[in-house]
Amino acid sequence: MEEVTKLQKAWFEDGGGFFGRYYIEGDNSIEGYLHNPMTLEERTKREIDGVVKLLDLRPGDRVLDCPCGYGRHSAELATRGFDVVGCDINREMLEPALNSTRDLSNVRFVRENMVRLGFTEEFDAVVNLFFSFGFFDSDEENDRVLQNFYRALRPGGRFIMHTDINVPRIVNGTYKLRETRRLKSGRQLEISETCDLQNKRLEGRWSLLSPDGSKQELTPYTAAIYTIEDFTEMCEKAGFRKVRGYGDWMGTPLTPDSEDMIIVAEKPYRAISA
Repeated sequence: MEEVTKLQKAWFEDGGGFFGRYYIEGDNSIEGYLHNPMTLEERTKREIDGVVKLLDLRPGDRVLDCPCGYGRHSAELATRGFDVVGCDINREMLEPALNSTRDLSNVRFVRENMVRLGFTEEFDAVVNLFFSFGFFDSDEENDRVLQNFYRALRPGGRFIMHTDINVPRIVNGTYKLRETRRLKSGRQLEISETCDLQNKRLEGRWSLLSPDGSKQELTPYTAAIYTIEDFTEMCEKAGFRKVRGYGDWMGTPLTPDSEDMIIVAEKPYRAISA
């Protein structure tokens, strides 16, 4: 009979929820999540190549990475010469982020809840990557996150959101609600998700499977999922303009078959008084 170890803390808490050291292990799979296998290192480079391209970042631009998780995107951005602030609520994420960037003077990390960010017109870009939006219980809280991102940007600054949840793929059955990935740690990651399209919520669980047959179940997670139309409306409500949807990091237009949904929006310049 297989042994099951259950973690009792909430998904967002330090010490064993969905986010934390177990997420870091589960994120580092051999295949990745795309149809074409890609390692974590390959994905990170590809994603930041796309961020730089789609946001038209210039050397020295100031970038907010929120939530930054364990810092893989923040570190890559800083390595390329951008001035980076990484923000996350989870100490278990921030500690490895700090440790991996000790030799970089142009990145710092802060512990903040993104629904209560206090930045005002400090950044040229805000990045929200790899299914990091929608993890609050209400649309009002998720709206507040977008408003915080908007306020953090300087006029003319740009915001980018990336997720692998492209709702039409769930509808047509091509999105993988259940899968198993091989991890660099030697364990396997088992993902099991269900989707309530009427209420626009995704619920899921990650389990880490050891070679000896034992299973470690992470705290279940739930998140709101949005179509391109939903997200465009939310961005415009927050004040953003020029909202565009892409299906990959090369800037291909978003389609119902896109494996990724990437949204880019711009904070307009203030009108000049006559």
